Amino acid sequence: MSRIFAGKAAPKLLSAPWRIATTNTTSQHLLTPATKFSANIRTFQSTRHMSTESRPFQVLGLQQIAIGNVDKGPLSNLWINIFGISKIGNFKSEKENVDEDILRLGKEGSPHAVEIDLMMPIDEGKSPKVHVPPLNHIGLWVDDLPATVKWMEGQGVRFTPGGIRKGAAGHDVTFIHPKGNEDNPIGGCGVLIELVQAPKDVIDALA
Repeated sequence: MSRIFAGKAAPKLLSAPWRIATTNTTSQHLLTPATKFSANIRTFQSTRHMSTESRPFQVLGLQQIAIGNVDKGPLSNLWINIFGISKIGNFKSEKENVDEDILRLGKEGSPHAVEIDLMMPIDEGKSPKVHVPPLNHIGLWVDDLPATVKWMEGQGVRFTPGGIRKGAAGHDVTFIHPKGNEDNPIGGCGVLIELVQAPKDVIDALA
């Protein structure tokens, strides 16, 4: 229905050319960066011919959250002394530039328990900077980590360097990069995501 302005129909608005994705090379410069990125993802997926219906793994639940600060003392005071959450271990790695306390939220042995890592950098000036951002990453249980990584790589997911390795709690882990790139356009949309191989009892309980 046309709106009436001073007794006349309003002029018909033309579509803005920079909102239209096109294969015409003369108009590619009109695409916004976001549109170009979305087009890259669509192109990537169409060339891989991967169906999400054939996903060979299952995300079972939340395995952990990791919180960082330049000094883990205030974190431990809040989460252990104020919240009353039990500390079950610690982990220190020069390679990962991390000194962390490991807490457990939930009953011991429960597949629903969530690990909470309170992290500080060994050297604040080095990378990785485990205190930036403060809510550093989340971890997800998966039932088959190698199959997960292989399938996700085929979908264009970008992983951080290092591949699958042992994590602080002894489980095999790997990380999805917070940001995609041209070769692998799918990232964590600003969030570092840890994928964790679930042990058999967790799989049996949550699958």
